[in-house]
Amino acid sequence: MSLNQIPEHIVKALIQRSPDEAHIQLAFEYYHQQYLKSDIAQQFVLTSPLLSEALRANVFIGVCDRTMGKHIAPRRSFEGGAIRGCLQRYGIVRPSGHELFRGCVIFPVMDDHEQIISAVGFRYRKRIRRNAPTVVHWNKPTPEAYKCIAMATARGLIYDKA
Repeated sequence: MSLNQIPEHIVKALIQRSPDEAHIQLAFEYYHQQYLKSDIAQQFVLTSPLLSEALRANVFIGVCDRTMGKHIAPRRSFEGGAIRGCLQRYGIVRPSGHELFRGCVIFPVMDDHEQIISAVGFRYRKRIRRNAPTVVHWNKPTPEAYKCIAMATARGLIYDKA
């Protein structure tokens, strides 16, 4: 994902955040830019009975049209590996490389520091897979979740070698 496609005021704000926070914010900013270009997604937001007025009032609505991967550097490059790895660690991109919110209009939730902490996506087109849910929820993992995963991995390594 190239920084020259993102407005300058957003890039300046992102530089002050951690790299992971910046990558997450850039992903949702990309989704927002795609929403602004998509008449179909905007029509869905206006007419869908699934959406409340509070969701429609969200100013950072995005759409995942499965094109973000084309705008990120290749995974074998340093920058591309860092971005894709971050998005995969946080669950926005699956290990297969597919985006969690593919085919969805996305409504992010921000905290007091304007950092994205969760999001909900509504499929606005026909489902891509038969078992794909109509509504997709994402919550940013907490640092405690990573500690639990690390401890479980460490225990497994210790007991497997014993």
